[in-house]
This record gives sequence, structure tokens and C-alpha cells, in this order.
Amino acid sequence: MSPPSKRFKPIQRIASNKEHKAAAALGDSLRLREEAEHRLEDLRRYHAEYLERYRAMVAGGASAATFRGYQSFLDKLEQAIREQQEAVARAEAACERSKVEWRDRHAHSKAMDNAVGRMQQREREDADKREQKDQDERNQRRR
Repeated sequence: MSPPSKRFKPIQRIASNKEHKAAAALGDSLRLREEAEHRLEDLRRYHAEYLERYRAMVAGGASAATFRGYQSFLDKLEQAIREQQEAVARAEAACERSKVEWRDRHAHSKAMDNAVGRMQQREREDADKREQKDQDERNQRRR
């Protein structure tokens, strides 16, 4: 029969694989969150630039139709910003869930590593004891 540490190796590999997958998912969620934040920053920057142009146009005088067009566009930009803020919040929540999942998988993987390590240590100690016992018996027979 194989030693316990060898029987637990497949379980240890599965735990390690799950941890790696969770780490990859965490990386993906971090990247998606960052992309969502960048899109939000871009929208805010574009809104600020467009608002500045709108203010300059107001100061310079323009037709009512031009004002309505600018105002309508600014309203759409503000709506896009609100929607992107929601997307950032969803990405942040997904990121937090991924972190929790990775932490759980990491803890489980480390626990399996530690358990297998302890089993291997006990197996080495048992083998050393058996070797010492065999050596002692051989020495006893020689006397």
C-alpha cells in the first residue's frame, strides 16, 4: 500500500489547480475593474471638456438650437457617466468576490501542502526508525 502522502498528492494538485484558476480569475476581475475605471475617467474628462466648450459658447452667444444640442449631448454624457459608475461598482463587487474566492482557495491549498508535508515528515521519521531498528537488530546478531 502506498504511503498516505502519495494518496493525498492528487487532492493536493486539485487544490493547487483551483487556487491557480482563482488567481487567474482575480487577475481578470482586477483588469476589468481597471478598464471600467479608465472608461469612467475618460467620460468625465470628455464631459469636462465639452462643458467648457459649452460655457465658452454661452459666453460668446449662439443660437437656441445650438444650446439645446449641446445641452442634450451633455445630458447623454451625464447618463453615460452614471451608467459607467454603476459598471465600476459592479466590477468592484466582482473583484471583491474574486479576492474572497482566491483567499479561500489559497488557504485550502496551503492547508493541503502543510498536511502532505507533515505526512511526508512522519513517513521519513518512521523510515528512519525502521532503519535504526534494522541496524540495531543486525548489530545484535553479530555479537
